[in-house]
Parts: sequence; structure tokens; C-alpha cells
Amino acid sequence: MITVDIGGRAVLVTGGTRGLGKAIAMEYTRAGAQVFVTHRWGSVDEADLAEEFAAADLGPPVVVEADASDPDANRMLMKQIRDMNGELHTVVSNVSFAKIVDDVGGLKKSSLDLSLGYSAWPVVDLVQKAHEEFGCYPEYVMAMSSDGAEVCHEGYDLIGASKAALETLCRYLAVRLKPHGVRVNVVRAGYVDTPGARTTFGDEIVETVRERLGDVFTDPRQVGQACVALSSGLLDAMTGQVLVVDEGVSLLVPAAYLTGRPERFVFPGKDGPQ
Repeated sequence: MITVDIGGRAVLVTGGTRGLGKAIAMEYTRAGAQVFVTHRWGSVDEADLAEEFAAADLGPPVVVEADASDPDANRMLMKQIRDMNGELHTVVSNVSFAKIVDDVGGLKKSSLDLSLGYSAWPVVDLVQKAHEEFGCYPEYVMAMSSDGAEVCHEGYDLIGASKAALETLCRYLAVRLKPHGVRVNVVRAGYVDTPGARTTFGDEIVETVRERLGDVFTDPRQVGQACVALSSGLLDAMTGQVLVVDEGVSLLVPAAYLTGRPERFVFPGKDGPQ
């Protein structure tokens, strides 16, 4: 196994205090980075978060209350990172927020604007504010997406549209920032059982899927490891790409879930042959 060490380098994970963002932050901490995580609305108890990291034998991240959709907040965030670390190596734009849509009447431009402001535009704003503060761009930029950019989920209309916009913005960012030595990639996480997923789809749906098709869920830690790998220098040939991290679940047609063949989710190193 290759061990990645990005010791001391500053990494920012927005929305990194819970769910998938927290898992990503933990993997960067495990790789030796100085991790900054953001939240807003008092959504985390910093002492509890520090205890979770300590339980995993990890030092605590620097927690900053900042609204990812607020340019002034992002400007102050970059100033704090510079004051504490002097540089910013990696940005992971993870915040996503949108209203759930129940019917066609629920599709409103104001709601789309809100979703774009939280789920798509921050990756651009963070890059711009980093350049303003540091005089250079982060070496690595990642944005968290989902298959909602291509397939339809119940109530996911605005989130899916925002993820599609996010992926398009990242492709253009990759082209514009390549001359500056910056790698920009998108990570599409598979189905993860997080508080955000339960808020979006409901506990009953998540529990039903877990009971009947538990193997479709992706371990959030694996998503974090993919992010670390993308900013390790080992995958610098990749930029402007969408990396799907779901253990191949998205490759299966619906009928595959009905065949009852357990080997379809067995992978070497897990339950399968070594």
C-alpha cells in the first residue's frame, strides 16, 4: 500500500464538520495535513468534533464558522488560513444545499439561485479569494458532486441541476488554471449514509435501501482517500475529470439488483479472493 504524506500542508474542506466532509477532513489529517473545516449556523460542537478526531488518533482540525455562499466570509477564511499557515495547498468544495422539490410547482428560480449559490459557485469563489489573499492559486482544487448531475432522484431536481453546473464550472476552471500548475477535479461520491442523505431522502428510504441493498453504500473514508490521492502528486496527470468513487455500483443495471448474485459486490481485499 502506498502511504501518502502531505505533512504540514494546509487543506480546506468546506462543510467538513459532519458527514462526508468530516470523513474527507479525517483522511487529510491522517495524511499529515493541517486541515481547516468550515460550518455555519452553529451546526457543530467543536469539543465533540475534536473528540471524534481523537478517537481516531487524529489531531483536531481548525474549525471556522463561515458561510460558503458569502464572498466576504470566504475572504476572511482565506485570511485566517494565511495567518495560521502561510499557504493553502488544497481546496475541497463540499458544501451543498437546496430545497427538496415535491412537484413541478416547487421549481422556483429563487430556489435554484439559492442552490447554485451554495452547491456550485463556491468552488469558483474560493479559488478567486485564495488568489487574492495568497497571490497564487491552491495547487489542487476538488469539488464534491453526485450522480444527480446525470440521473434523477426523487426531490433532487435543484441539487442535480446545481451539481451539473458545478461539474461544468470545474471543467472550465481546469482549463483556465492549468497554465498555473493547478489541478481541478470533481469527485462523484457513491451513495453514502450521512446526515445530509437522510435529510434529502428521509430515514425510511435510507434504512430500506440499507436493509435490502446494503452493499450499494460507499464507505465515506474511501471517498476521503480518493481526495487525498488526487492532491498527493501521484495523479497529477488528471485535471478537469470526474472521478466516480462508488466501488462500481453505478456500473450495474437495475436488473443486477434482482438476480441475487452476491459476488457482484465482492472486491479483492474486502470479502473476495486476495
